[in-house]
Amino acid sequence: QALPHSPPLAIPRNLPNGDPAWPPFSDQDDPPCSSARMRIKSDREKMTVRSEAMRYWRSIHNKYSLLNGFNRQRRSAMVKKQRQRIKDRNNMSIFFVLVFMLVFVVILVAEVFFIDEHRTGMLFTGKRPSEFDPIGDIPDYFMDDKKLVGQLEIDTYRRQELSVKGKTGNQERFYRKNVDETHLMARVTGNLVKSVHGIAKMDWLNMLGLKEIAYFGSNSSATDGQWQPVYYTKHKFFVYSAYYDDRKGKIIRVIGATQTKKSDRVWCKYWYSNSSTLIVNGAIKIIRENWNLKFSACFIACPLIIYKNGKQPIPPPESVSIMADPGGNATNKLRVMNLDVNKEQVKNSFAVCVKPLHFDYNNVNQMIEFLELNKILGVEHFTLYNHTIGKDVDCILRQYVEQGLVNILPWKLDIKSQKEIRTEGLFAALNDCLYRYMYQYKYILMVDLDEYIVPHANTSLPQLLRYLHTKADARKIGAISFQNSFFYLQWPDDPSSASLPPLVTLRKTRRRQRFHPHKQRSKYIAVTPYVVEAGNHFVWEFLPGKGTLNVPNEVAFLHH
Repeated sequence: QALPHSPPLAIPRNLPNGDPAWPPFSDQDDPPCSSARMRIKSDREKMTVRSEAMRYWRSIHNKYSLLNGFNRQRRSAMVKKQRQRIKDRNNMSIFFVLVFMLVFVVILVAEVFFIDEHRTGMLFTGKRPSEFDPIGDIPDYFMDDKKLVGQLEIDTYRRQELSVKGKTGNQERFYRKNVDETHLMARVTGNLVKSVHGIAKMDWLNMLGLKEIAYFGSNSSATDGQWQPVYYTKHKFFVYSAYYDDRKGKIIRVIGATQTKKSDRVWCKYWYSNSSTLIVNGAIKIIRENWNLKFSACFIACPLIIYKNGKQPIPPPESVSIMADPGGNATNKLRVMNLDVNKEQVKNSFAVCVKPLHFDYNNVNQMIEFLELNKILGVEHFTLYNHTIGKDVDCILRQYVEQGLVNILPWKLDIKSQKEIRTEGLFAALNDCLYRYMYQYKYILMVDLDEYIVPHANTSLPQLLRYLHTKADARKIGAISFQNSFFYLQWPDDPSSASLPPLVTLRKTRRRQRFHPHKQRSKYIAVTPYVVEAGNHFVWEFLPGKGTLNVPNEVAFLHH
């Protein structure tokens, strides 16, 4: 295409010598001006249209560029926020991992360095057996039963005064001896009726399938060691046994199971041999080891001293009923135990209390080994609670029952184990066993079937007690605690046990060197006259001035 303001180029011709040459223009060769101007105008118009189009598209491009820039900024901010959230989550995850690792390290360090209070094993020790921890009252929790008794009153109480002729010895025995000559009466008045009138009655007995409910009267026989319901309560309420206890205030102490928090108010109905009855307010005291479950073992304190028109004693009854409605019918009647006992003749002998057997327990070898080894160590009696046991163990235990070595009590508590109450209500069983044999055996071992309190400085439990009394004041000892050591069943057997009978205590002689401290997996021997409330691993409450003696592991410890 020809350039503007320039003549059109001529096509070169080849000269004879091969060089191109441009022919000169002549005047006749002048191009037409009109066609050139039209081409130039056309080109300018095209350039103008093209420039306008370019400006239009540039404006459109600028507008979209601003919009795209805003979108890019917004997307960038969203990406930054998302990245920050991911970073925060990662940091939080790292924090939790570090906390978990720190807790694990603390537990590991405590397990390795601090489990053994004395930092000694059984073989390598720097502590002399004569060094004992001081005895003192457990400061964890303390409640005096006298505070309960002082708040209890009866609504109406009328008693013919007893003759004081020939009154000798124990005051309670005098009342028991002359109770037939005494007229006792309790009148349920409008105040008591109004106090229970608004109670919402819940027929939870029918919910449990108990369609036929037994009512007890003056001619009905009292029971002992059998769970019975307390009717007309808003929740499940059972009672098992009743004991006369005059150590911290004269009361009838009933072993039961009820709701842990906000339990119903109850009354105690006393039954006497001359058909007299008496109704007094009862106080519920929850046994502390309940694991925050809905139901707990409990004591019901029924007073034998009232504070109305002065301090007045109440003769101990022969039986007692726990009632939610003082004007209603009794659905339980418990024989009061420990009424006529001579506290001065308690033998310095040993007994064992075991928590309820459940899950159809049928390990014959373990049962025989437990009974026979403890007999060798000096135990004279065993008390077991039968929730469910297998036929083989039942067969074995019958022989021991006939020998008088074992006592088996029924344990059918209609409260769901582990979901509503701790392990078949074991704390009710331990305290029932404590009060049942309080004045028969001075020392009671609270252990399980896979636990053995073994002396290492003596050959038997009686020898161990005599040795301990030389190291501490026996008048202050309310319980004797033993540190726990695990003998793991998965560890290899003792090589020297191959020719011995297949007993766990003979095969598993290898143990952990470190001991758990006292109160952690430890077990104890209760000195029964001084214990008020028994726990699983230690005693919760003593009589004033009594405490726990912590035994060094060089002297004895718990083989678990």
